[in-house]
Amino acid sequence: MKTKVLGLATCFNRKEKTVNAIRSLVAGNSEVDFEFIIADDNSRDGTAEALAELEGVTVMHGDGNSYYTGGMRIAIAEALKLIGDNNISPDYILLFNDDVDFYDGAIEGLIARNNNNRSRIWVGPTCESDGVALSYGGIMRTSNWKPKFKIVKADDYDGLKVNTFNANCVLIPTEIFVKTGNMDPVYHHSLGDFDYGYMTVRQGAEIYVSDEYVGMCPNNSEKGTWRDATMSRKARFKAKESIKGVPFGEFYHYILKNYNFPAAVIFSISPYIRILLGI
Repeated sequence: MKTKVLGLATCFNRKEKTVNAIRSLVAGNSEVDFEFIIADDNSRDGTAEALAELEGVTVMHGDGNSYYTGGMRIAIAEALKLIGDNNISPDYILLFNDDVDFYDGAIEGLIARNNNNRSRIWVGPTCESDGVALSYGGIMRTSNWKPKFKIVKADDYDGLKVNTFNANCVLIPTEIFVKTGNMDPVYHHSLGDFDYGYMTVRQGAEIYVSDEYVGMCPNNSEKGTWRDATMSRKARFKAKESIKGVPFGEFYHYILKNYNFPAAVIFSISPYIRILLGI
């Protein structure tokens, strides 16, 4: 019997990438029975229409202001409703990004590693376009009190236990998914996946990252972001507080929720010091 997996993603104006991601998941994992819920954030390039033509895909519609975390909340809410109403009964939930160029067998490999452990989440790491360098994966805390971390992958088949994840490819047993609920509504774009990983751990989950890449997904450049020291201070402040940046209130909330009050105060302010110093 095939393993049932419900894939959840959000998308905006990249029709070819979105459709290709779904098609590659289905074609490359013949032992998996996929269904998908995709939140389209009011794309203007025909993404929603193209998705509606694919078998097993439910399209949800945003208003154009959902961004990443908001879009994922739309997809997760629909999944929780359908599962709660017993309309679907997946074995696993797959959180994925539509810009991942998935390798054949990627999800089958994560399912095999999990070996039906209903309290264990598996993260599929992704690589840069060279096929070698790590781009996204498991998140390992490097400090017990401040929000410092490194992105990691495992060295062997048994995996590596981590603290949270980039949600580019994350396989979650349905029981954990239901217990965890939706992503925190405080976040609009970034931090939602990091925070969600911590939420699953509070519900008793263990998070492991695989030793094999599931696909290619080049890391986003820092050029044009608040971290870009070649920009003016004014431009960096504006980028920092934009929805696609790391707004003060959201970052403070994230650190306070997942670390501690002193760290929330210090590290929600420190980015502004970096900008003022031009570093």
